[in-house]
Amino acid sequence: MYTPRMIMKPVALACTVALAACSSSDDAATGTTTISGLAEAPSGVVAQFEGEPSIVLAATDFLFPPAHADITGLEPVGGAAVELIRIDDDGNQVGDVLASTVTSITGDYSLMLPTGVSLAGNLIVRITGNGGASMSAMVVEQAVDINPISQYVLDKFVDDDNLVLGDLALNEVVALTNRVEEFDLTATADLSSMLAELEAQVGELVDTELTVLNSTPDDGSAAAALAGAWNMIEFGLGMHDSETVDFGSLNLEVFSEGLNMTAGTNPGEINLELGVSTFIDTWTGFSVDSLGAAYLYHQTSLDAEVENLTGLIDDGGNIVVEYPFEEDLQTVSIGDPLSDPDGDGPDFGWRWPSGSIAINNVDNSTMVFLDASAGVRYETTDTDGDGINDAVDPNVKAGDETDMTLGLMLKQGSGMSESSLSGDYGLVTVAIDLDTTPAPIGSADSSVGVLTFDGAGFVSVAAQAIDDYGFTRSATTFTDVTLTDMESTDGDLSFPYTVTETGQVTLDTDANGTSAQDLQGWSNDDGSVVALLNVTTEGSDPAINQVSKEMAVVVKLPASAPMLADAVFKLYPIAYGAEESGLTELDTLGSVSSLTFSADATTAAADFKLRGFERATDIAAVEAIFDADEVPFDFDVTLGSNGAIEMSFVDAVTGETNALKGYVTADGNMMVLSYVERDDTDGELFRALGMAFAVKQ
Repeated sequence: MYTPRMIMKPVALACTVALAACSSSDDAATGTTTISGLAEAPSGVVAQFEGEPSIVLAATDFLFPPAHADITGLEPVGGAAVELIRIDDDGNQVGDVLASTVTSITGDYSLMLPTGVSLAGNLIVRITGNGGASMSAMVVEQAVDINPISQYVLDKFVDDDNLVLGDLALNEVVALTNRVEEFDLTATADLSSMLAELEAQVGELVDTELTVLNSTPDDGSAAAALAGAWNMIEFGLGMHDSETVDFGSLNLEVFSEGLNMTAGTNPGEINLELGVSTFIDTWTGFSVDSLGAAYLYHQTSLDAEVENLTGLIDDGGNIVVEYPFEEDLQTVSIGDPLSDPDGDGPDFGWRWPSGSIAINNVDNSTMVFLDASAGVRYETTDTDGDGINDAVDPNVKAGDETDMTLGLMLKQGSGMSESSLSGDYGLVTVAIDLDTTPAPIGSADSSVGVLTFDGAGFVSVAAQAIDDYGFTRSATTFTDVTLTDMESTDGDLSFPYTVTETGQVTLDTDANGTSAQDLQGWSNDDGSVVALLNVTTEGSDPAINQVSKEMAVVVKLPASAPMLADAVFKLYPIAYGAEESGLTELDTLGSVSSLTFSADATTAAADFKLRGFERATDIAAVEAIFDADEVPFDFDVTLGSNGAIEMSFVDAVTGETNALKGYVTADGNMMVLSYVERDDTDGELFRALGMAFAVKQ
């Protein structure tokens, strides 16, 4: 089995700004610069699709080769007029056509830049097809192909209100275009749906890159404030399918790792040294076959290799770590009958696309991140004739691999003790249970409530102070359960906790000394945020029949309600959903999604871009969820004096209910929330539960 690549584990780093800048030299001044390229479109026709593209695009071929495969299935656009024009920042033509030509029968074109015209982000070449539909490319280098990728990149720059096209660094446009070209896509029937598929496949990557372009690089002060030891806590969900047999799996992963941060050599850079301490990685695969039989594979790793990465950091302390295309082979010991039973080396390999991980700084002691990615599993082949498989066979796809991860980075403290945690804290948890005995079943649980730390080693919970939401799903049954208190209604609960000098926290929730029931994790350096993990199993290797994984986050509650008037938050959710019919979803939101509070903070406008993965049954093919045009809606907001917050929305037409419930930190910069969705649309009972972090922008 392959453990999906978790966040912050790229094998190398690729910075957008690393490419050498392109320039027009002095040729433009003398009118000797030639622009040339190839015009290609779906079916060879530049025609827009009538109507809006589907809001759910099935990414049926998560295929990512190592370099510049472009879009397969495009055809040359012959005999089309090519015009060189200037545009404004809204994409509208400015002035007359500067030069023109016609594409050849093979789609090739060439034209000369007029005297005094230089390469620039607001200079484009445009071809026009049936019905006046057009396709364009930014003229930022002399080799300029006109295709759906060039149009998509131009649209993304035009849609960004903060960018001035004429001021863009040419190398940044070239680098972004090159990264989009790394994704191998199959052409759709028309340009409109092709652009929609590009947004589904690479939109998150491009949005993150544009965020970098819009930010002000750190002058060194933000990196200095973040420098020091940190601890990272992650909760991950994933799923995979198989091309050759009816088989699929739901995957769980919890992860903790220590790291150090130091200022980079150059302004705008920060160094991250990973794996320096407290490494633990547990991964579980819950697999189901066509007969309904279920299997659990569970592994734990306590060893990590130290990795050194360089990230881009802005003046607010926000970090972007970029990683390149990655290819891995299954790890086997050649000839070992346990790991290599057929003696011919690895049977499978994986390819993952390049991407970017945005780490949002909250207050220099807490950072938030979320990553969602998809890759391809292939069968392997012997390339050198020695009888040992040594490379992926890109012509034999074995299945899709997807995962998403939600995490916190907490700055490590010093001289801490139990007294560092004192007073009321808001608690939010998310937990997934997977069972194979006595029947295949999965359940999800999310809790919200208040814990009181006494500062001396004990946590108390008032009776009925915890709200617990959950559902259970199997192949034949689906139930939804809402509880109003913890497992006991007999009265208050109390259990011990410990805090080490560096802020490692343990909660013995059953108070009986059974370490398997402990929640363990880390506090940040001022004791205001704590992230904890728990993993329990039943059975013994290799016959484990039950696995439960939980992430709990607690935040210090304020003495009075924080100010949220007109505040804008970025939301980082992760949710597991299931439907009566057997459908399973893993949901999150795109990086451009936002939550904007009204002036009196009684409503919050949600502008969400849904992203995720789904499959119709446990053994069906994995597809991408992508909703670029979700209609904005308003949450009703209730804010308590202790920072407790509840936001809810009920769709009057569909009956769908969305609720976010949790706590706001004392400074109002962060929220920790439980996410609950109930959907009775079309007679199907759908439930989703998860956790979300919200960071003030």
